[in-house]
Amino acid sequence: METVTARVPEDLFRDIKEIEKEDKAERAEVIRKLLDGAVREWKLRRALEKLREGHVTLRTAAKLAGLTYVEMLDQVAEAGIPIGYSIAELQADLAGLKKEK
Repeated sequence: METVTARVPEDLFRDIKEIEKEDKAERAEVIRKLLDGAVREWKLRRALEKLREGHVTLRTAAKLAGLTYVEMLDQVAEAGIPIGYSIAELQADLAGLKKEK
């Protein structure tokens, strides 16, 4: 593990201490947990942005975000990003399924 040192504003330090107390955890553990969440959120935002701009595929965006393909589909739907699957394509797929029956 690497050591990271950072100065934080008083209000942020008070919040960290409050989390320590509530979670009954050591400061280092609390900070690691908070950093992990922030990094995951940043990766997801970056992946969604690249996908929205058309720079990456859905599968690549999932890898960038550290998510499975299905998890990324959920995030894309939540963000309202069109993934290029039109109504006509859906209707064709449904028609194909009906023929198989």
